[in-house]
Formats: sequence, C-alpha cells, structure tokens
Amino acid sequence: MERETGWSKELLYQLVDQVKDYAIFVNDLEGRIVTWNKGAEKLFGYTPAEVIGQDMRILYTPEDRADRIPEKEMETSVREGCADDERWHIRKDASRFFASGVQTPLYDRSGNHTGYAKIARDLTERIVAQDELRKAYESVEEKIQERTNGISDSNEALRLEIVQHREAERLRSILLRRIVKAQEEERKRIARDIHDNIGQQMTALQLRLKLLLDKYEQDPSIAGDLAELQSIADRIDSDADFLAWELRPSVLDDLGLAAATEKFLREWSEHFGVSGEFAKVGLDGDRLLPECEINLYRIAQEALNNISKHARATHVSVLLERRDNIINLIIEDNGKGFVTSREAVFTGDDRGIGLLSMKERAELIGGTFEIESTAGGGTTVFVRIPARFDETSGDGTTS
Repeated sequence: MERETGWSKELLYQLVDQVKDYAIFVNDLEGRIVTWNKGAEKLFGYTPAEVIGQDMRILYTPEDRADRIPEKEMETSVREGCADDERWHIRKDASRFFASGVQTPLYDRSGNHTGYAKIARDLTERIVAQDELRKAYESVEEKIQERTNGISDSNEALRLEIVQHREAERLRSILLRRIVKAQEEERKRIARDIHDNIGQQMTALQLRLKLLLDKYEQDPSIAGDLAELQSIADRIDSDADFLAWELRPSVLDDLGLAAATEKFLREWSEHFGVSGEFAKVGLDGDRLLPECEINLYRIAQEALNNISKHARATHVSVLLERRDNIINLIIEDNGKGFVTSREAVFTGDDRGIGLLSMKERAELIGGTFEIESTAGGGTTVFVRIPARFDETSGDGTTS
C-alpha cells in the first residue's frame, strides 16, 4: 500500500520536474528553496544540489532585493491569492534575463500556510524586441530633430518634418504590429503545449489516482493521502486550463469576439468572485477582421485584469455594440476609481503600462481609447473602432 501511494506522489513530482519550458519551484515560509524542476535549472543555471536550501532571494537583482521585492511578492500572494510579476532576474553566472512569473501560497489540508510555489518563463526576447522598437523610434526622432535644426524656418522645413514624423509613426506602427503578432503566436503555441502536453498528462494522473482511491477507499490512512493528491492534481489541472484559456481561447477563433468575451467574463467572474454582466447589440452573426477581434479581446482582457488587481470592484459590466459603422466596447466597474489625469494614467506602474497597452491596441486598428474615473466613483473604459468585417462574415461587408 505504501509503495502504491509513494508511486503516485512520485508520478506527480515527475510531472512537474520534467517541465523544461517553465521554471517551477517551491519555497518555505522563510524563502528557502525546497523543490527545483528541470525548467528552473535550465532558466537559472543552478542544479538542485546547488540551490535547494538556499534563500530564493539570490534569484533577484540586487536592486530588487534592496526594495524588498521578494518579500512584497510573498505578501501579495497571501493577500490576493497570487502575485504576478514581470522583472529581471539573476542566473548562476550573474547574467540577467527578463521573466514573467506568478507566485501562489501553499496550504496543507488543515489550511495552514506552508510555503509558496512559483512558475516563471523567460521573456527576454520580447523585451529585446521592445527595446529595439524604442531605439528605432528614438533614432527616427533624433533624425527629425537634426533635420529640423539644420533647415531654416520655411515651408520646406515644415514639410520635411511632417514627412519624417509620419515615417516614424509608420515604422513604429509596423514594429508594434510585428510584436503584437509575435505575442499572439507565442500565446497560441504555449496554450497548445499546455493543452496537449500538461493537459494529457494531468488526465492520465487523475485517472490513475481515481483507480488508487477506489482501490484503497477502505484504508483511511492511504485514502486520505490519495484524496489530497487528487485535490492537488485537480487544482493543477484547473489552473492549467484557465492559463491556456487566458493565453488563447479557441472560442475566439471558432465563434468570434462576442462569444469569446462573454465566456472570458464568465470565467473571470468565477475566478475572482466579482459579478459580471455582458451585453451585445447589433452584432448577431457578424465577424470582424481577425486583427480587430484579437485586439478588442485583449483590451477587454487587460481591462478586467486591471480591475482584479486595483479596483476592488463588486460588479463589472461589458457592452459590445455596433452603431452604424462603429464598434463600441464599454467596460464599467463600481470600484474605487482613480484620478485620470494623463500623468496619473500613463505612468510607469503596472496599471499605467496596462492602460498604455490598451490605447496602443485600439490605435493599431484605427480606433480610440478613453477612460473616465473618479476616486470612489468607479471606472469606465470606452473603445471605438471602425466596423471592419471579415469577407466571410455573416454581415457580408468587406473591409
């Protein structure tokens, strides 16, 4: 009996340990590393023998350690259920890489807090691409400034400045589209990998655990351990499904923007415990161009994620409507709100970065992005884009 239970625990351990594209490790309450999978070894460069028992703060940059970022992430994960982050980390060879991660608290069956689990993925290539975009934009802006300083204040100088500025915006738009496209392709690939690989292995594990639980249901000591393992496996499977859904919902490709947005709002509401209401007007059977659908969907997703992180709302409503040749996306919450001056909105914190991302996505598809909010009065996001339909949509309108 003990051998069967140990075999099941070992199977679960091997499932996590063999994942190579994601660093997965567990810390105790003091921040000491207690487990370390192959993905973590690949990403950070430490072998399990070198890192287990070490303080996980060695994985953070000196400046983040000075700012108590590791401690703040642990506090946030306990307070909010999880802590998302995107930041630079340190490898064993002292090189730096940029990673996206999520940290969650761990509890035993009695509800006692026992430690933290973290999953991280290398995003250095994306940051390098963004840096290249910034440098390209700055380079063009410098050329514009040099040309402006070298030409007299004449109509010709003004014309040249306008031409170069338009070229800069054109280049910026092209590079931004490429980054967005690469992000969506990467999201789709990762979602497919999670579904095909982890999903299948989790199904096999759950079936095996069910067989063992049925076999030893008369033995309380073994049945209890197996039930706990089954609960952990179910939670991992549920979290993996939600992650894959967030990355790339298949319903967006199959049924379109309205169905995907409504389903995401429903899943989001259940996940965060916030009531949600969805409505659509004038879009029955219509399919927008894929570029329009994915960007509007990501705007809605980012807006809801901002609400979950900052708003403390109890209710959210999402309206997707067509008025003549305009598509409106309106997202409203009853949360705490905030000051909406440009300086306060488009800042360098995570809320500001999210709002800037939504604004850029709206502009990519020829639309506008506005936000209205007052302290204590909730927040409303307005997105308006031209109605551009797929040639094969039910509307029959070409782009």
